Amino acid sequence: MDLVPLLPLLEPFVVLVVLAMARAGGLLMALPHTSNKAVPRMVKVVTVVGLSIALAGISGPPALGRLDVWTLAFAIVGELVVGLALGFVVQISLSAVRIAGEVIGVEIGLSFSAVADPMNPGASTSTASLLGHLGVQLVFALGLDRMLLRGLGYSVRAVPLGHGQLHGGSVELMSTQFGTALQVAIHLAMPVMAAVLAVKLALAVLARFVPKLQVFALAFGVALIVGLQALRAAMPSLAQAIAAHLGQVLELFDAMIMSLRI
Repeated sequence: MDLVPLLPLLEPFVVLVVLAMARAGGLLMALPHTSNKAVPRMVKVVTVVGLSIALAGISGPPALGRLDVWTLAFAIVGELVVGLALGFVVQISLSAVRIAGEVIGVEIGLSFSAVADPMNPGASTSTASLLGHLGVQLVFALGLDRMLLRGLGYSVRAVPLGHGQLHGGSVELMSTQFGTALQVAIHLAMPVMAAVLAVKLALAVLARFVPKLQVFALAFGVALIVGLQALRAAMPSLAQAIAAHLGQVLELFDAMIMSLRI
């Protein structure tokens, strides 16, 4: 069978798949639970290819003026940037949870025992790893992963493939979200920080009035015990607060898509 007559018909579909692969690949590269090294490369490749074919099936014709190598290359870079921007919306929200864990670990005194973290390169405190894994589990428990895939499908209709590019509104949205993430991190860590601060102030007053007691020799152990107990008591409310925070990811995801349309 001669396939040469079919090439002009297959060319637009191949271009759509390549552009969709760039957008889907950028999104998966920015998500924390798919970009880490623990996920096999073959799984990532199969996921990107499957998403690309699905997106090409629901997308319209590529928004390209003319089809040549340079136009296609710039379009691929633009779609990759769009995918990364959409993924960073989720990444920043989950980073707020990890920052809260880092702050709690430093206040308690667990920063001296940093552990290897497979989700992120380098080492991290145990509380940051705990809250980070809790955040990722809540993403799946709340069904946000499926909703994000649905949002990715909506993005190819709102922003046609080949027309993706960042605007000032997109950069402003990400900058605002960085500041909000820091506020959320401090809010999540505040209960444990307040408990540990109260203990440290009490020990400082005790050391002032009873200098021979050598209170600071026991300060590390006391702060660690009180901090862990405060974290244990605050964990149910902390999980609810993290779930409420992650529930806003979809609104930010939609806002990012809308900013890309301007």
